Amino acid sequence: MTPLPSTLWLQTSLALAVLVVGVLLHLQWHPLRQHLNDALDALMALRWLVPVVAALMLSQQMIHGVVHPPHWPLNVLLSWHDMALPLAAYSAAVFTRLQHGLLPLWPLALLLPLVLSLLVWRVLRLPYRYAARRQMPWGKMLLVIGMMVSWLWVAVETTQLFRGLPEWLETMRISMRTCCMAVMMAASQVALIRLVIGWEQPVEPDDRHDVWLAVEHTLARWRSIAALAALDLLWLLAGAWQPYEPGRLEHWLVLEAQLAFAPLPVAIARVPGSLLGQVAHAMRALLRCVLPLLALGITATAVLSLVHYAAALFENLTSAHVLLSQALRPVHALVLATVHCWVFLAAVLTLLRHGFPPAAPVLGH
Repeated sequence: MTPLPSTLWLQTSLALAVLVVGVLLHLQWHPLRQHLNDALDALMALRWLVPVVAALMLSQQMIHGVVHPPHWPLNVLLSWHDMALPLAAYSAAVFTRLQHGLLPLWPLALLLPLVLSLLVWRVLRLPYRYAARRQMPWGKMLLVIGMMVSWLWVAVETTQLFRGLPEWLETMRISMRTCCMAVMMAASQVALIRLVIGWEQPVEPDDRHDVWLAVEHTLARWRSIAALAALDLLWLLAGAWQPYEPGRLEHWLVLEAQLAFAPLPVAIARVPGSLLGQVAHAMRALLRCVLPLLALGITATAVLSLVHYAAALFENLTSAHVLLSQALRPVHALVLATVHCWVFLAAVLTLLRHGFPPAAPVLGH
């Protein structure tokens, strides 16, 4: 028998209330509850992060039809036997994805030319600040070439909006977009982690320039970020940003690989110096925090499953009312962005506190 819409609303509300109470009780006795509570405090301090992530989610949905979470039919959502594994697999994939990129990449990647222009200007103006010695000519040349390619890509993207492109130019546009997204993914992740480090261990107690300091530290690590972008490019090419299908082995292998490399962005943001030293710190950090990271992953998967299920169910229940569905989209985006940011901050604090001892260098370029 098909349940009435009013009955569905009542059952959904009661089920969600019970699940929320259960999750709150679980968090009260969680071994990482201090990190989870501190993540909420950090989220309050970085309150601008939630609307930014929500706006990027809505932009992806309007421009490319990317839905968070993916659209599941109502008859599948009402059957936990059919829904449990896909929901858990998707939520686990989101948790591992957040370790490498919190911000949705499109249209954020369009800001990359400005970022690279700022980097080139700072390197040419203050060469000693961005390296132990003066930049070599080939390093400056690579930066200038990268900046020019990014501006060329934006020009091609703009042209594509007004006229069709030849096949070769369309292929080049897609290739440049993927590469630029990977670079922006690495740079934005390191910058956000530097913000978390600045929040937890500020240079001055009343420092109000934490955003610019995070940008400076990120620009100073441009060599390591370039290597991290190559790794992020592999995730993008492997389709890691697509919904996971639990029946396919390669998706689970990508998930495990993302979890294994989770300390690398934190190591690049936390430890100054060469890339090899940062990789060594990341490997040692993984050994120290593998159990806390898994414990957080289990809890985060449960919380994300609850939020994603509620968002998908309410979207299905309101799909018949176009105005109501459109009005609820920003609310869904804000809720999902809040939970994603909270999980991301909790994961960063867990990696920092368990994976990197206080003896490791914190500041410096």
